[in-house]
Amino acid sequence: MLSKIQNLLYSCYGENTVDKIPDVGFQLFLISVKSLMPYEDNIGCSFDEDRYIKEMELFKYYINGHDNCIENYFKNKRPYDGEDGLIEYKILPAAIANTVWENLIEEVMRTTAFYSVSKRTIIDSILISSAVYDYLSDENKDVENMNQNAKERLIQFSIKEFTEKHNMHLDKMSIIDFEKERIKTISRTQLYSDECILKFKTLKHIFKTAPSEEASYNDELLSSYSAYLFKLRKGTINPEKLKIVDGKIPELKEFLKYSSFSHPLLGKCKIINRTEKEIILRNKTGLMKVKI
Repeated sequence: MLSKIQNLLYSCYGENTVDKIPDVGFQLFLISVKSLMPYEDNIGCSFDEDRYIKEMELFKYYINGHDNCIENYFKNKRPYDGEDGLIEYKILPAAIANTVWENLIEEVMRTTAFYSVSKRTIIDSILISSAVYDYLSDENKDVENMNQNAKERLIQFSIKEFTEKHNMHLDKMSIIDFEKERIKTISRTQLYSDECILKFKTLKHIFKTAPSEEASYNDELLSSYSAYLFKLRKGTINPEKLKIVDGKIPELKEFLKYSSFSHPLLGKCKIINRTEKEIILRNKTGLMKVKI
């Protein structure tokens, strides 16, 4: 199981290491990992939206890349109407950390809807999650079974029930458009077509990478996060250890006055380089470029 998680992360984020400033996709993955909170009375991990919002307020200072959904969030604090091109990076941690499908899809959808209510993005999230769920299952499932499982899970999902449960406003036409897109997707012979698979690194690894082709795995950073997600999946991490102190977190610039500091969200940090426009710092997730 751990090796499956490791190889999946390596396929998606192998170009990111502790000695390199990570791209926006891996940064979003890390934020989602840090915002997983083990259930206290259930199996799996929830999407801690309060923690995620705090992480996003900090993220605008060090984001390494561009994402329309994130820009929309920074400006409007509401979901984007368009498609989310980086959705797989945001939902993968919740998909890995949950072993019960009902819990998995609930937390994945909460993460998805934080950014986008696009009909295509919602359906893509279900397809990606279903493939990850089957990939990490103890059973050996062939492509045909995985297609059938995804079709059944897509049929079972109710966008109306989800939005009502979480007090989200989605107008009638948006719901109708989603149902049309769902019917269109379900009617396909292969939900995981080559077009769909090649669109996402996660699906490319699951459907296109043969076991014999999997890379040798020795990256310190990805190994650490693979092990952490494995522990979350097994339910061996005490949620009390992951909670942060309530209350307002001081502005990042207050911390950046010092050569080293401990931040409530970033942990222990050390400044590597400082210029008039930016600061390079290192913490346990690697390097970070902060705009000042």
